[in-house]
Formats: sequence, C-alpha cells, structure tokens
Amino acid sequence: MMTKTVVGNQIKALRLKKGLSQEEFGAPVDLSRSAVSQIESGQMYPSLESIDKIVQYYSTSWDSLVGISKGQRPSEIMASAVRTVVTTVDKSGKDNIVLVPIKAQAGYLQGAHQPEYIEHLPAFWIPGLNHGTFRAFEVSGYSMLADRTGFFPGDIVVGEYVERLEDIKDGFVYILVSNAQEVDNIVLKRCLNYLDKGGVIICKSDNKDPQYPTFPLPVENIKEVWKFKIKLTRQAPEPSGLYERINALEGDMVLLKEQLKKSLPSN
Repeated sequence: MMTKTVVGNQIKALRLKKGLSQEEFGAPVDLSRSAVSQIESGQMYPSLESIDKIVQYYSTSWDSLVGISKGQRPSEIMASAVRTVVTTVDKSGKDNIVLVPIKAQAGYLQGAHQPEYIEHLPAFWIPGLNHGTFRAFEVSGYSMLADRTGFFPGDIVVGEYVERLEDIKDGFVYILVSNAQEVDNIVLKRCLNYLDKGGVIICKSDNKDPQYPTFPLPVENIKEVWKFKIKLTRQAPEPSGLYERINALEGDMVLLKEQLKKSLPSN
C-alpha cells in the first residue's frame, strides 16, 4: 500500500495531466476542492469510493493510483489500508476533539471527509488526551445501557481513531461509522474481531433486550472506527445507592456503640 504522500502525488499528476484545476478535477467524482487539496498534500487518504470514481471517470487504474488491484477482496484492501481522518486544530495547532451531535449524525457519513463539514461541528479539548486523534459522538438510544449502568442517551462518548481494522480488540467498546443499509450509520457497540473468520466485525449491545440484537458488520461497509476512551455524562449515581451506604454506616455505628457499652465495666 502506498503512503498518503505518494497517493496524493499520483492523483495530482493525473489532474495536471488532464489540465484541470482542483475544483474541476473533483466535481465529477464528488470531491470538493478542499478535499482534493488535502489528498494531494498528503493530509488525507481518499476513500475507496473516491478512488473507484477517479479510476472510472479518468480511465486510469487502481494500481497506478494506490498500488493495489481492484481484484483484491474488499476485506484485504480495507483491513490493511491506513485510514486517515479530517480534523481541526486550535490556535496553538493542537488537534481539537470534534463533536458530532445527534442532529448532525445523519450527514456525517457523507461529510466526514469534507473539511467544510467538519469545521462547522462543535470542537473542544480535554486534558490528558494529548496523543492520538479523538472524536466525540452523542449517544442515542439505550442499546449500551444495562442495569442502569453504561451509556445513557445524551451522553458524549470520546473515541480514539483506529487506523487499521485488525487493531479492533475483542470485548472493547467502539464507535463504528458504516454505510450498511440494515443499521444506523453510527453505532456504539462492544465488538468482536472476525476479520479472519468471515471478513466482519461482530457488534454486540450491552442491553440484552431482544430489540438490540447482535449483528455482523462487513468490512467493506466500515468507514471509520473509534475506540471508546471516556464519556461525559449528566447522569449522577442513583440516590438509592447513596442512601443504602448511609444506612449501612448508621447501622454499623449503632452496633459499635452497643459493643462498647458491653465492654465497659459496670458501676
């Protein structure tokens, strides 16, 4: 697999050979001028769909652009590819944590590789998350809530970007972005890595209600993966648990007093 820089240079060479501006080159293949600029400068790797459109529209080959053959299995291409993501930075040049709220999630699949879309999303920074690329997503639904613990609707989950699908570890929680028709484009799930067994990632819900079934997500449908790191929540511990601890402490003190009385000599 070629590096981002080499792929960018190859695409730039193709564009210049055609005598096109970045905007003219990108329009027929659904890439904005900014996206073409980032690809050519090695800041962003084009998606497989974009590569396919470039190959078809400009009558070139996959091998000439990215050093692979389209005849390879999608799982082989997708699992081995180094994935990149569009980010924003603060005034000091530090990467922001971009937040994708629920109302913006419907357009995220199409907008994730468009700098203009990402720049309009809320962004923040959290001390301690200094190394890596992070993104935040607002939780919808109750699929990852079990026995009043886990992830509540409205919680903000922060994930670290996973460049290679083979790095997904069994039993950990991930945010997956996909174009699979049967499920939401963005899901928060506990995952099992079945790339070697069937070219899929198994997605499980912590909520065992039958309305949240386990399902396989084919590798060719997966566009982004973020490993869960921390969550921001408005949910406080339930009062009942606090009261139970206070009651237990009160009971222990009463018992201790009785034991002290019995141990003191009588007058």
